[in-house]
Amino acid sequence: MADSKNFIYEAEKLSAVALANIEQSVVLAGTVQKHPAAEFDGAKGHVVNVRRPAMLNGFDEDIDAGKGSISADDSYTARAIKSEALNETVIGVKLDRHVYSAVDLSDAEMSLSVSNFATQVAMPQTEAIVNKLEFMIANLLSTGKNDSAGTSLWTSENSSNVEIDLADHEKAGKAVRFAIAQLATQLTQRNIPTSGRFLVMGAQAAGLLLADPNLSQVQAAGEASALRDATITRLHGFTIVQDNRIGEYEIYAYHPTAIQLVTRAPAVPAGGVAAGSSAADGGYAIRWIRDYNSMTASERSFLSSYAGVTFVTDRTRDKQGKVVETPKLIRAQKVTFKPKGAQGGAPTK
Repeated sequence: MADSKNFIYEAEKLSAVALANIEQSVVLAGTVQKHPAAEFDGAKGHVVNVRRPAMLNGFDEDIDAGKGSISADDSYTARAIKSEALNETVIGVKLDRHVYSAVDLSDAEMSLSVSNFATQVAMPQTEAIVNKLEFMIANLLSTGKNDSAGTSLWTSENSSNVEIDLADHEKAGKAVRFAIAQLATQLTQRNIPTSGRFLVMGAQAAGLLLADPNLSQVQAAGEASALRDATITRLHGFTIVQDNRIGEYEIYAYHPTAIQLVTRAPAVPAGGVAAGSSAADGGYAIRWIRDYNSMTASERSFLSSYAGVTFVTDRTRDKQGKVVETPKLIRAQKVTFKPKGAQGGAPTK
């Protein structure tokens, strides 16, 4: 039996179970970079700053410049070393969503052992949390907007449309493979790391690739997880994943560092709850509390996290190697396939 005393002692265990279930259940969130913390520290304006490294120009000079120079009047001018200031920047990730699941508990559920409670109550709750986090990432990919009121970061430089003819599936599959090869090349041209790249495909785009007789499927290695199960193959340096939350004819190629997912666990109230704990592990942070819902006169299991997601924009270099200060999205690419007579869809909640 799981009485109140047991739940107080087992709150930490329930938080750990919730975190482990999140790690096993994610697909899109498993392809991005994460920043968790066990407790929300009240960041100003609900913004968490993710530090970005400095980007310097550097200089070169004649190998004999160290000798200085002598002018026509025999005066000597010493060589001057040019210096630069470190110019680190930060990416502000706004924690603008409170994702949660609250479940009123029946007397029977209150009588469950802690292990059964974790399976029958906490796990469905974590799956609900995962679904919300996954849709946050899907909507970011679809809109390209770090701010719902802002301008999309998808431009002609990092996004394109490709027409395909569904009447010839082999030809359509070839077009998909060619597009993937181009995406790999474009990321490499921008000096994006080759290790760890992902390509996320909508259902119809993935279907065209899977139907291609020239595709060699590679079994994903590692422990069982939703991300592993969603992995189709590896191709051109990408781990290719299918997800139904993005447009069915859309594909997104990116390095995990292109997208920053920040989660913070709300603080456990000092009073008014029967049990509670917050924890951070594996890139996620979450809080679980058991309290009393006066609206329904029942005990309640409440699982929640503050979350925010954003694209990373980078400064670039021009053809002479000098730093271009205006940042833009270079770590991700988007292709939308346009079947003749059909249109791709967008994620819906």
